[in-house]
Amino acid sequence: MHPLLPLLNRRLRPPILIAALLVALLSTHQAIAQDNPQDTTAAPGYSVRGTVVNAISGQPIARALVSLDQDYAMLTGSGGEFSFDNVPANQYSVSVQKPGYQGFGAPMAGMAMHLAMRHVQTAPPRRIEVGPDMPALTFRIEPLAMISGHVTLSTADPADGIRVQVFSRQFQNGRASWTVAGEATTRSDGSFRIPDLLAGSYMVSTQASLDRPGSPTNDHAPVWGYPALYYPGVTELSAAGVIAVTAGQQAEADLTVTRQQFFPVTALLHSDDSPANFDIIDSGGRPTGIPARYDRREGVVHASVPSGAWSMEAHAYGRTQQWGRTDFQVNGAPVTFAIGILPIPRIPVVIHRDFVTNTDASQPASTGPGMNLFLVPADGLGLGRAGGGLDQDGDTEWLNISQPGRYWVEAQPFPPTYISSITSGGTDLGSNPLIIIPGSDSPPIEVTLRNDAGTISGQIAGQTATTPDTPGASGELPRVWIYAIPLFSTAGNLPEGSTQSAGQFTIPNLAPGSYRVVACDSPQEIDFHSTEALAAWAGKGQTITVDPGGTASVELEILHTTAAAQ
Repeated sequence: MHPLLPLLNRRLRPPILIAALLVALLSTHQAIAQDNPQDTTAAPGYSVRGTVVNAISGQPIARALVSLDQDYAMLTGSGGEFSFDNVPANQYSVSVQKPGYQGFGAPMAGMAMHLAMRHVQTAPPRRIEVGPDMPALTFRIEPLAMISGHVTLSTADPADGIRVQVFSRQFQNGRASWTVAGEATTRSDGSFRIPDLLAGSYMVSTQASLDRPGSPTNDHAPVWGYPALYYPGVTELSAAGVIAVTAGQQAEADLTVTRQQFFPVTALLHSDDSPANFDIIDSGGRPTGIPARYDRREGVVHASVPSGAWSMEAHAYGRTQQWGRTDFQVNGAPVTFAIGILPIPRIPVVIHRDFVTNTDASQPASTGPGMNLFLVPADGLGLGRAGGGLDQDGDTEWLNISQPGRYWVEAQPFPPTYISSITSGGTDLGSNPLIIIPGSDSPPIEVTLRNDAGTISGQIAGQTATTPDTPGASGELPRVWIYAIPLFSTAGNLPEGSTQSAGQFTIPNLAPGSYRVVACDSPQEIDFHSTEALAAWAGKGQTITVDPGGTASVELEILHTTAAAQ
């Protein structure tokens, strides 16, 4: 019998199952990596030894997965120790993973699946130089946090089966947004726990729950239930509390929801009878989970909604995507309104290539769009319902859109080009949102690509080939994050780089303009679109100008930072 079968047949919790599977997989992986006969003509190898510890408590971590370039891998012992023998001299990427911790580097397949299910992001890998006089290594990984709590019903009934969601504040293309970080369903005693959270800022909310199960009807029987609620007990997103969670912390978020009457809401549908889905949306743009039923025979939508300000959204998927939305108010009585469904406009993307003469024959002529576009919600929680990406229809590129709204455009040109300008109807999309209105003809997005990008070449002060603690000496290589903060409006990503040998770095494919270049000892979240946020970086690093096709040189001192600059 295969050694994995007993593991698969047991009813194990996911972290235990992942660890068990990794043990079985590693028994084979290590044999390949370390037990094969060595080529006697090969260069001598060296021992790589070290310990994995808890970054908060300093305690050793057992059964953490340590790998070098995915070629050498093992689980740490009871004292957090690991060792690899006969490792050829070279630079290696080190990955460390452990359920319940924020690891770093590329996880193996089983661990990657577990992390994806938990919405956990790993940090970049560490780099080491293997050679003579290899010192013992110490890798510190932070324990993940948890938000737990109790949901209490005003009726003192069991609060089981209520859905709880956690939203995390993250940065996308330099702008803060809220995304779903985890969810759980309350147990019979009303308790819930949402584990595996990174240190950061969070909001907690429940979804609506009706006393009467099933779809809403248009009969006259009163409907009661519990409305959606944000911690610490408010219905408006603008009043929601933000919970700051540190590494390894267990934060509490208790909620008491009050039983209320849900009043009949009837929406008269104006459409071409395409199949449609309907959602009740709260003031923050979040689906509440309140069921809505479409009666095709009558052409109406039925729902039961508590008092407050709401919206109904319709999504139809026929020959074309269609969308509709109506805002409405419930004040302790039934409400009737109309909702129309209109086509979501298709926006053509016109790409101009203002290229200088390409004298490099190794670079083929561009046959595709040479770039991609993504949409980031400019209002509300967003919840990733923006869409984006380009589709070609005939000779025209079209921007994919899942629903109308206000969106920041994120442009990603393919090297070696950059975005010289991006506009729509004369509006600069580098500093203004794209507004998509259903049923309208939107002007095309005009993009100009150029291929005379500039480069920043730099050196970290004090790090040279002869410096003892930099490459050339064995051990962990210093980690430095380089950011070129654009001091002009742009729809592009924040240019980043990292140090190479001897503390050197290069950031290529830059749009010409002024940049503030900084070197940090920890990763940063930089809102480079905000004047207020950029003020925090005033006087730090160096400000330089990148000319078309030119190279700007800088020498930087490392900024010692302990938290992301906001």
